[in-house]
Amino acid sequence: MPITENDWIKINYTGRLKENNKVFDTTYEEVARAEQIYDEKRVYSPLLCRAGDEKFLIPGLAKKLVGMELETPQTFNIPTLEAYGVRDSRKIEMVPTKRLRKANIDPRIGMRVQISGRSGTIIQVGGGRSRVDFNHPLAGKDLIFEVTIQEQIEDVATIRKEIISRRLPGVNMEEVKIDVSEDEQKISILLPNYLIFMEGLAIAKYSLATELRDLLDYKIVEYIDRFDYTEKEEPEKKEIAEEEE
Repeated sequence: MPITENDWIKINYTGRLKENNKVFDTTYEEVARAEQIYDEKRVYSPLLCRAGDEKFLIPGLAKKLVGMELETPQTFNIPTLEAYGVRDSRKIEMVPTKRLRKANIDPRIGMRVQISGRSGTIIQVGGGRSRVDFNHPLAGKDLIFEVTIQEQIEDVATIRKEIISRRLPGVNMEEVKIDVSEDEQKISILLPNYLIFMEGLAIAKYSLATELRDLLDYKIVEYIDRFDYTEKEEPEKKEIAEEEE
């Protein structure tokens, strides 16, 4: 049965540059390793998305998912305008190097940086200033995607868990407690304590709350931190004596 618009699905994909067939992204760990783009911080697994929804994927690919069949691989050519758009010279800016150093950035050519909430790539360093390209790294590129829809998901509880696990990679979802209010306007999430050591946790929480609002229409997203120091009850003296005998 063909996938229809706004169906929740999980997909595997490999993205290539059309100009040289070089892989730039994939959900397959073995492909990432073979192409030398493996990222140890990433969990390689099928991606949760919604067919036709550009919140998850570039416009050209999001549209292509509508009408696909489960477990039937397809290859799509995605032109620049339906991918990351054309390169804009106005997005290449000179930034004082001292400003970067104040942000604990030692500028080097090719380095990806975050400046005032924008992501960019340093393309030149010198003369007290650094040239930063704020275009997407794939702007101006025609792309090829090999895609397989692995699964269609209809259960809201499963969708919630998938969204949470995507924003908190590596978390054991069995240890995440979720409570939804009767009017389904508020979701409360109790996270395991070990996540306090997760790098970028505050940003992950913010991104997760935004997705739960935008995708599942929750009005309130609440995080609960609980540290339980309850001591275990000591066995009664009688029981201890019996064990000694």
